[in-house]
Amino acid sequence: MISACKRFVSARPLKVKLVGLVSLVVLATALVLSVSLTGSLTSQTGELLRERATNLTTVMATVVSAAVDFDNPEAATERLSALSKSPDATYAVIYAPDGAVIAQWGAVPPSPVVPLPVNTLTTKDESHLLHVALPVGEALHASLVVAFSRAEQQRQTSAIIWAALTASGALLPLMIFLGYLVAAGFVQPIRSMTSIADAISRGDRVALSQLPAHRVDESGTLARAFQRLLRQEHEHQAMLETRVEERTVELQKANEELAVRLSQLADAQEQLVQSRKMAAVGQLAGGVAHEINNPLAVILGFAQGMERRVPDKDPLRLPVTSIVREALRCKNLVQELLTFSRTGKKNFEAVELNALVRSTLVLIEARAKTQGVKLVVELADGLPGLKANTTQLQQVLVNLGTNALDVMKGGGALTVRTRSNERGGVSLEVADTGGGIPADVLPRIFEPFFTTKGVGEGTGLGLSLVYEIIQQHRGHIDVDSAVGQGTRMTVELPLDPTAGAVSA
Repeated sequence: MISACKRFVSARPLKVKLVGLVSLVVLATALVLSVSLTGSLTSQTGELLRERATNLTTVMATVVSAAVDFDNPEAATERLSALSKSPDATYAVIYAPDGAVIAQWGAVPPSPVVPLPVNTLTTKDESHLLHVALPVGEALHASLVVAFSRAEQQRQTSAIIWAALTASGALLPLMIFLGYLVAAGFVQPIRSMTSIADAISRGDRVALSQLPAHRVDESGTLARAFQRLLRQEHEHQAMLETRVEERTVELQKANEELAVRLSQLADAQEQLVQSRKMAAVGQLAGGVAHEINNPLAVILGFAQGMERRVPDKDPLRLPVTSIVREALRCKNLVQELLTFSRTGKKNFEAVELNALVRSTLVLIEARAKTQGVKLVVELADGLPGLKANTTQLQQVLVNLGTNALDVMKGGGALTVRTRSNERGGVSLEVADTGGGIPADVLPRIFEPFFTTKGVGEGTGLGLSLVYEIIQQHRGHIDVDSAVGQGTRMTVELPLDPTAGAVSA
């Protein structure tokens, strides 16, 4: 069989051999390129689906995180339903650590397809689905699983293969024609040189001058043309690399901007939740305080009257005095509740922050000396004036200073500092050298009625009032604390609360 093929090929003219060879080479090259292109495009399609699925799942995990932390399955389900806008998403489900379903969208399988709980980004490939899982929620440690269909990827792969086969079949006649042209280009110079060689062999000296010496020049021209082609290809490659680098930088900037926007969104959601919580507690506290205030006033009035009439050595003196003391403490608590519940519009006036700090520190200076706490005051010169409610800012400084003194009963240093900030406003810092705030307590310090102090030592409203006042002034408060080293609270205020808020 092989010998017969060799004899058949040997009996064919050179032009036919070249046509067949060129056609086979071109056809084989086209098929190899088609297969390679098909594999490359299929791989790229899969990677694009994986990247899009990972990004969409990451965004969805951020969106439903707050709903999971606040045990709101309805809100989580509503946010998961937004995946219906994605053509690839088939279902999404949020599992509790024990495998229970918290919220779902779409046709969820009866059992989880990935091991639970999920601690990091996890993907699982199936024949028709791609599963992406992420941890959700800081408190519950839930798991978000989103499934994406591979139907579009498979359809594109089939279309690519069909197009490659169709193109190869359509190009076959063109390949044969191209092979004929190439063969003619090779055979004609050979025949010319053969004729000249035959003429020279017969002694035709005139044919010597007809030798195609310029073929050397053509080879040089071909080489120069090839060099030009290589230079152009190099330039195109460099241009392409430059464009890829530019697009990469643009993508990095876009990712950074997305990260900043997501961070801002998370901060805004946290502030919104805190504000709503404060408003709800304030309404409740105000109603309770108003109901208690009048009966408490009657009790306190009668108790103080009895205290004035009962002699010092009377056995009833101690109980009556205790009633008066506890009633006064309840009265102070009710006043704090009423103050916390008042969210109406406040009057703002021109305030010089350094002067306000000096006059307010007089109220806590005596207690600081009694406890052996060194009071350090660092006031920046040339601070601009601001519009604020003087009484409320004094209350902020007194509450922050009192909290600092409460954690330094054995002595220490209390630093009060003022300065300008990069947002165009002013900052007030209150720092202590106490025991610091544990990490598990820090997120709750502004919650109403939350306190780590003993019974009778605090109401849990001091920092809540501070937070509420700063919000009314369109300001922001940052807390930096390290256990065993101390705590620094920084209040940032705009110069004019009516003009805009300080960015968090």
